[in-house]
Amino acid sequence: MNLDTQIATLVISFLYGMVFSFLVNVNYKYLYHNKVLPRILFTFMFIFANVLIYFIILRKINQAILHPYSLGMILVGFCLEHYLRHLVVRFFKR
Repeated sequence: MNLDTQIATLVISFLYGMVFSFLVNVNYKYLYHNKVLPRILFTFMFIFANVLIYFIILRKINQAILHPYSLGMILVGFCLEHYLRHLVVRFFKR
């Protein structure tokens, strides 16, 4: 894989991690529902849809080759969005 493809994969994975974190927050009440069956069904559909979307994006960029650094960048994007959201909420609470 050439360097341009690797950089594109890193950037897309990072951005997808941020989008995934945002989607988890938007769908919080469904993902953490009190009843077990709706929670399991919604979580399964949510994760399946997100994995499918990420796989389609990777297929367009680098023929769907998944590297460990891609997963790491998703995690970094997820954590950064989580941290930035808390900073924004704390800023507007003042």
